[in-house]
Amino acid sequence: MSTPPPPRDRFDPTAGFIGLLGLQFDEITAERITAHLDIGPQHLQPYGLVHGGVYAAIAETLASVGAMVAAGGDRSGRGAVGLENHTSFLRTARAGQRVDAEAVARHAGRRVQQWAVSMRDAQDGRELANSTVRVLLVDSGNV
Repeated sequence: MSTPPPPRDRFDPTAGFIGLLGLQFDEITAERITAHLDIGPQHLQPYGLVHGGVYAAIAETLASVGAMVAAGGDRSGRGAVGLENHTSFLRTARAGQRVDAEAVARHAGRRVQQWAVSMRDAQDGRELANSTVRVLLVDSGNV
């Protein structure tokens, strides 16, 4: 049996999967999170288009960070885990494009939150994908 890692003192947007994905945060508040991603070859599926999992990962990341901040930040000892992620893919994107993402809290309860996430082409503003993400807030010792 492994020992869980100690709680973090501070959110690190370059660590773990977020760093691997390459997501860059622009604004983080309890009501709204914005970020962007420069699409590279590592984000593509075999046909040269952005893999749908990239959009789902962006959505869940923004919603989880937003829920954590809405719950009092990472100093509260609470974390957020995904319960449900419904992502719809609307348009394609390719390497070299930039995706701007925005997550807005629809319901920021003490235990369960729901966030709406929109991902757009930074150049023309057209929506590429949108998501509804539901997260559960848990004590860090229960993650």
